[in-house]
Amino acid sequence: MRSPTIAIYFVQKCLQNLQQQPDLQLKLLNQNHISPSLLKQANARIPAENYANLCRDTMQAMGDELMGFGAQAQKLGCWTTMTELAANAPSLGEALKRLTRFYRLIPWGLNTNLEIHNDIASISLTPNTANSEFDPYLYESFLFYIHRTANWLIGRQIPLHRVDFSFSKQPHAAEYWNLFLTKNIHYQQDHAQIQFSASLLEQNVNISAQALEKFLNHVNLAMITQRYTSKSWHYKVSSLVEATLQNKPSFADLAKVLNIHPHTLRNYLRQEGFQYQEIKDRVRCDTAIFHLSSMGCSVEETAFLIGFSEPSAFIRSFKKWTGTKPMAYKRRG
Repeated sequence: MRSPTIAIYFVQKCLQNLQQQPDLQLKLLNQNHISPSLLKQANARIPAENYANLCRDTMQAMGDELMGFGAQAQKLGCWTTMTELAANAPSLGEALKRLTRFYRLIPWGLNTNLEIHNDIASISLTPNTANSEFDPYLYESFLFYIHRTANWLIGRQIPLHRVDFSFSKQPHAAEYWNLFLTKNIHYQQDHAQIQFSASLLEQNVNISAQALEKFLNHVNLAMITQRYTSKSWHYKVSSLVEATLQNKPSFADLAKVLNIHPHTLRNYLRQEGFQYQEIKDRVRCDTAIFHLSSMGCSVEETAFLIGFSEPSAFIRSFKKWTGTKPMAYKRRG
């Protein structure tokens, strides 16, 4: 299974509040096998594991789980304490109540609330004071962590009906699908929130001590690489592409395996907001970066593994996907 990749935007944000400490920035990049040259490439991506490790190390170096984005530093261990409280709740609803109450007690600048209207549950983030302004990264990352934690608590993907942000649409907005697995995202709303079916709040939480320990051993990695089976056509097609990369099947071949007419499959993907080529390119890109960065494969080996007969064609495609050549991703030391 391929390792997901993370847009370079998130790496830039991770290091943003260390701009006055360039030596520390460089140390963090090097120890997590991220080439500093990639920070200058707008389309660059890195393996999720490298980013998760960078987040962990940056938080530890700063002594702040919010990495400088909150109203004040959030002491290390806050998320662990909250997770332990939530994991011992009898239901998802009670777990999320504990989560939102916990973060209302911490002076980090935002209020967290769980509300239910009719059959829709929402978790919202609102500034403590009307004049407070926070970087979009704080909202997008915290809602991401809340959603992924909720998924983990009940062992399944919670489909989001809607995601709202109080800020304007950002240049990296295309990445929100990877964070929230929905394209129903709205900007310049009254507050930031995620919405989902309230019936899921009744789901039981049954986290063993071993599962809790494993999750807390590297929370960032557990969240970022979290993957549950989905009924979406995007998930079905991307999984099939991943499993058959070297065979280079046509779109018609994939449709036949899925027992659906190609035209109908294209329409279903379009309704979810995707084109087949977009899905294929992302799978190839993620898989290539995994082989180059994590497995130490050569450019030639990687080209073959993802279905290219000629390394030169692979290099051209890779540069189109990421803005740089494959050698920039070769793992160092």
